[in-house]
Amino acid sequence: MKAAVSLRLTDDRTGFRVFFPYSDAAVRMALLAAGVQYAAAARGYVLPATTEAVEPLRQACQQLGVPLHVPVVPALAVALPPPTAHEVLLGRYCQFIALKRYSPATLKSYRAAFQQFLAHCAGRQPLELTKPELLDYLAGRVAAGISEAYQNLLINAIKFYYEQVEGQPRQYYEVPRPKRPLQNPKVLAQAEVRALLQGTDNLKHRTMLMLAYGLGLRLGEVLHLTPADIDSRRMALYVRGGKGKKDRDLPLPDTLLLLLREQFRQFRPVTFLFEGQVPGEPYSARSLQLVVKQAAARAGIGRPITLHMLRHSYATHLLEAGTDIRIIQDLLGHSSIKTTEIYTHVAQRSRPASPLDSLGL
Repeated sequence: MKAAVSLRLTDDRTGFRVFFPYSDAAVRMALLAAGVQYAAAARGYVLPATTEAVEPLRQACQQLGVPLHVPVVPALAVALPPPTAHEVLLGRYCQFIALKRYSPATLKSYRAAFQQFLAHCAGRQPLELTKPELLDYLAGRVAAGISEAYQNLLINAIKFYYEQVEGQPRQYYEVPRPKRPLQNPKVLAQAEVRALLQGTDNLKHRTMLMLAYGLGLRLGEVLHLTPADIDSRRMALYVRGGKGKKDRDLPLPDTLLLLLREQFRQFRPVTFLFEGQVPGEPYSARSLQLVVKQAAARAGIGRPITLHMLRHSYATHLLEAGTDIRIIQDLLGHSSIKTTEIYTHVAQRSRPASPLDSLGL
């Protein structure tokens, strides 16, 4: 076997234990000359875990033609250049978002948007920009073809910096916002929902889809459920930390309770009710959307379907069944009734019949 030299970090992480073929006198003498020492307490050869100590050993092994295996140690890493002013500012920006307890998704979105803004600033600091320059930046992004939703995200991310991080007055950075288009929610007919659920044989997949439709849950709310969120005595399901950090208790149908019990017995999740390949980690959001897409294809639904459409369908079907809109607002966890009222635009039974039907044509 070819000779080799290996370093292993000691328990206190300040030194290395050095392993090499002791019978090879040439290797042993070269390593001793390079600074390797015998330590009786360690019952072996040792070397300080520093770049200065490892470099002579590396050169000695190179001359001998012997491989040297060095573990990854922060102390031996190449020193990184000091952070730029923009990198320091970005770190401070993200720290403020974390302290505000914004969600990880918001942190990711705001960070990316603010990082692009910093790149636009080039060598200047954001505080050096005037309001017209800020508006010019936004106008340029709009001209580049960004969506209205992303334009709003950019504005919010920039406003967060000036108003929250730097503590500037809110009115100073009131910038024009696009008017959001009034789009009706896309819903499924009850027959389509039935076909979608009946065509899903996988127990875990079917349970997740039934939760989304049967209780109007959002995708993240489905994926972050835990066994403790199921109260079989009160027949309730607890949604913890939903959108806007709001909790809500939902009535749990008997059908879903049986499915949840069976899915727990079959899969034995560690932390979350629905886990993927890695125990203790929630099922992937992308995988769940793929489950919906495949279920829709089996059900013969040609148009694009997402999990959130099941939530829209839940609210619309409740409204069509005569449920009071205030109750639906509470079930969905909406802060404003105006958000819930959008379902009145798609609920069919709340609309009068067309006068065309009375013509007898």
